[in-house]
Amino acid sequence: MVSLELVYYFAGGALIVGLLFGIVLGFALSGGRGGKPAGAPPPPRTETGVAMIREPDGTWRIEVGKQRYRHLREIHDHRAALLVLEAMQALQAMLRESTPTLPAESRLQGPAPAEQLDRILQELLREHPELPYRAVRLETLPDGTMGILIGTQRYQRVEDVPDPELRALLQEAIQRWLQGSPRP
Repeated sequence: MVSLELVYYFAGGALIVGLLFGIVLGFALSGGRGGKPAGAPPPPRTETGVAMIREPDGTWRIEVGKQRYRHLREIHDHRAALLVLEAMQALQAMLRESTPTLPAESRLQGPAPAEQLDRILQELLREHPELPYRAVRLETLPDGTMGILIGTQRYQRVEDVPDPELRALLQEAIQRWLQGSPRP
């Protein structure tokens, strides 16, 4: 009869030979490089980008990964909010390092569009004395966007103006400007 000790030696030897065979086979299949087999796809990217997207209507959106946000207050994912803040800090640092200037051919000649629109709006207000709006102005804000100032309240978009009659008047001013009404 075969001793139990001999059976253990045989099983242990077979196990060692099997492991060595598996290692050699795995090394051969990986092309001798170790690691992943040849032709394996690259690992998926785990970093998320932050982008500013200008929509066709001129509004800006913040895109984090595949999610777009119109306002910072819409971002409820903590990691996405941190990425946006980090990107903003990096942009501020870049702006501090250099003073951006527009090429000469892209600079506007004459009054800015907001001031041109304001002149048309003031003309419309004079044409409609029955409207109660006297303290309405269109202005260029420091960031280059247009602001709508009604009394002491400021709006960035016509859609944000609460009064429908005033919204219609603003839209008429924009239409006249777009149609090439003489721009002072």
